[in-house]
Amino acid sequence: MISKKHLGVALATLIAATSLTVSAGPVSAHTTGLHDNCTELQKKWPHGVGTRRAVDKTSGTRVTNFYRNNDAYWAAERHNGTLDADNDRIACEKA
Repeated sequence: MISKKHLGVALATLIAATSLTVSAGPVSAHTTGLHDNCTELQKKWPHGVGTRRAVDKTSGTRVTNFYRNNDAYWAAERHNGTLDADNDRIACEKA
């Protein structure tokens, strides 16, 4: 049986342990750099990256000189699904 003295010591230890905080500064989000946003992706592929058979959806001039690579496109999409806003399988297309 636990005595009141031991219970009090255990409770005090628990309170002290939970009130200690370690401040290491602000926590930054995990980033890989390349797929974080279109600015970073376009440093490597200036006209975007798309699947091999992708066709640009636009009412203006179509982008045709993007980097065509299925693996690169799907890696970008898995990391950041907002890179292909018009869902034409070309991420960050730019004429």
